[in-house]
Amino acid sequence: MENTMIASSKVQKNIFLQPQLIQEVLSKPCPAWMDELKKRRIYFVGIGTSYYAAQVAAWLWRSCVSAEAHAVHSFDFVRTPQPFRQDDIVVLFSHSGSKSFTLNAAEIAHKVGAVTVGITCQGSPWSDHLSHRLETCEREDVGVFTKSLTTALAWIVRWIGNSEVEKWITSACSQIETGPAFPLINKDSDVILLGDTVREWVAREICLKFQEAAYLRARPFGLEEFLHGPRISADHRSNVICFSTPQENRWEMIRQYLQTIEVPFLEVQAENVGLSASAGWLWQIFWGQRFTLDACQQLGVDPDTLRTHEVRYKKAREALKL
Repeated sequence: MENTMIASSKVQKNIFLQPQLIQEVLSKPCPAWMDELKKRRIYFVGIGTSYYAAQVAAWLWRSCVSAEAHAVHSFDFVRTPQPFRQDDIVVLFSHSGSKSFTLNAAEIAHKVGAVTVGITCQGSPWSDHLSHRLETCEREDVGVFTKSLTTALAWIVRWIGNSEVEKWITSACSQIETGPAFPLINKDSDVILLGDTVREWVAREICLKFQEAAYLRARPFGLEEFLHGPRISADHRSNVICFSTPQENRWEMIRQYLQTIEVPFLEVQAENVGLSASAGWLWQIFWGQRFTLDACQQLGVDPDTLRTHEVRYKKAREALKL
């Protein structure tokens, strides 16, 4: 769809490119190797945003293909023995193709005899220890990743090959600018993001965007995790965002608790814009990305910098090895 907003940052430009880029992936022919591999046990591996991609991918796979789908953090895959075996599938998400632990995971899986599938950006140098490789979109031109996440997940949807899911994904893309009004945010806001099942990973991804782009002290929880302890930390400074669904009755516990302690909350439900659960997570990601942009505008923060305009943060970043 055509975006009528004026792009004032690279992050904003990338957010509104996503529907077009997702459709480009969904229109690609499936490689011949995909069908045969759907019959095997599969592991999805990544770090950071790519770990959240792995979690959403595992949920999609379990929902549409087989319960034999698992998500593993790249660091854990390398540091802890994993139960994968020869002929299992290990799908590795790395947009740049340069994150050390994901590349190490590919090497470990390859040595065991697993089929390794790398999902990476166009022109990525990554090819070592990969049986197959899928390209998503052009390389991200800013440190806050958006389009690389959703185009990677578009490849998983394409691989699954369920026309109904693809139809709902297209519907979610057409609604990128819809959703509830964004809450007011200030530099002292305590932003709590909640989600259940696949929506927990939406909450965690959007929390990461808040931390990276707006430098806010945001924190994410799974629905039940929040109820079992962290709920006590919510108070008058908190603003709770619920990536919820009417299909899960445990959200009523959240509503009752937050209303009783008089903490404001907002429910972001894909069903309110006519989307199904199979693609509602994508629309919620879009909404959360736009909320991050809105928060940056409220705070006067440039979402493109990753704080590297501050000398000490720039110096610290340059010394990091990721």
